[in-house]
Amino acid sequence: MSKPEESASSIQTVGVIGEGQMGTSIFYSLADSSYSLRWIGSENADIPRLQHNFEKKIRRALKTGIMSQEQHDQILRQTIITNDLNVTADCDLVIEAIPEELPIKQTLFTALNDIVKPSGILASNSSSINPSNLFTGTKRDDRIIGMHYFYPVPLKESVELVTTCSTASDVRANVVEFLHNSGKFILELNESNSFILNKIYFDIQNEAYKIAEQGKATVEQLDLLVKEGLFPLGLFDFMDHIGIDTMLNSVKNYVSCYPQKDTYSGLLKRLQGMVDEGNLGRKSGAGFYRYQESQQITPHAVDPLPEETAGEIIQFLRFTYLSAAKRFTMLSGCTTGEMNQAIREYLGIEKGPFE
Repeated sequence: MSKPEESASSIQTVGVIGEGQMGTSIFYSLADSSYSLRWIGSENADIPRLQHNFEKKIRRALKTGIMSQEQHDQILRQTIITNDLNVTADCDLVIEAIPEELPIKQTLFTALNDIVKPSGILASNSSSINPSNLFTGTKRDDRIIGMHYFYPVPLKESVELVTTCSTASDVRANVVEFLHNSGKFILELNESNSFILNKIYFDIQNEAYKIAEQGKATVEQLDLLVKEGLFPLGLFDFMDHIGIDTMLNSVKNYVSCYPQKDTYSGLLKRLQGMVDEGNLGRKSGAGFYRYQESQQITPHAVDPLPEETAGEIIQFLRFTYLSAAKRFTMLSGCTTGEMNQAIREYLGIEKGPFE
């Protein structure tokens, strides 16, 4: 934990909703700041455990000298952990990080609209649903925005900031200032080109799945090729890491507005079947891979592909990656420098596609 600093932003009280991977990661990225925090879990959340883990973490920071007694006490005083949504009433900014299911999100934001003060900003961390689709029937269309953090939040600098056609200029300015104060690099997008990094990666995943479906290579062989020649994390390993159910909902949202939906039907069908069987990836113990209790992939031998076949596949996937990066960069209006920085961090690579 770093030393808390005074925030110059007009945003002083922040609510984070969700106790899953993203909600927890966002909360802890702000936990040593000067913001007054409200962390709201679901009705099934183990609030005493969340409170205990939080107090243990800042107590450790106090003992190791990372923070002073005064800072420790201040953080405790200004932080509320609960499952009572009403604590968001005085929030300047509320960040939603709940499961990627549209009806659940819409129900949440309808409730927040009645609770949060009129000047409060409502933000979604959704990675696939545009903010204007989440806030139906609210009276604060000008105070909604998308803030898609990369996971794990404390280790990733980038945030995709998605504005709607109604987002007020002061809302955008205040959120930009908030993110800069949090040390984030911002990729500014609008709803017509939102979530471009996920979409770039999804194009590669989809083409790789077609190769596996045609029997040209196994999932394991493809991930091994990708790790050796493109990215540190495999394409299918990545889906297991995110969660197959989350991946399925995201893919459905992406392709809903694509002109050629059929090209994604094979992967969609496979993901749906895995969800129906309860194979949700690492969190369930099985997905494209099977996992040990430590969530490490159960090891087994992977037969190498013939050198010529391996070369053709990696060349094709590299071409798919570069083509997708060029297409979505052009659609987004972002500079190649901005995309290089965001993609380097997103994929964990040393050079972006335009370097």
